[in-house]
Parts: sequence; structure tokens; C-alpha cells
Amino acid sequence: MEGQMMGEVPASSDETGEREAAERRRDRRRRLGQVLLDWSPVLAKIATIVMQQLS
Repeated sequence: MEGQMMGEVPASSDETGEREAAERRRDRRRRLGQVLLDWSPVLAKIATIVMQQLS
């Protein structure tokens, strides 16, 4: 199996915790990506206004 050395017991509590933490990170990233997609028109408009003010 991936990432296991000989003699290790598969799915120890540490490995399970790490797997769950990785899943939570993926979920958070997915949600953040969705929020950015939802707000992208607003962010683009704000960026346009800022660029107009700076030039």
C-alpha cells in the first residue's frame, strides 16, 4: 500500500486522523474555490474600478 513501510499496521488512529484532516482541507479548498467563482464578477468589477482610479 502507499506510504506504508514493512511492519506497519494499516489504518492506525494517527493515519485515520491524518486522512480525515486531509479530507477536511480538500472540502475547505473546494468551498473557497466555489466562493471565489461565485464572487468573481464582483471582484472583477472592483478591480476595474480600482484600475480606473489609479490611472
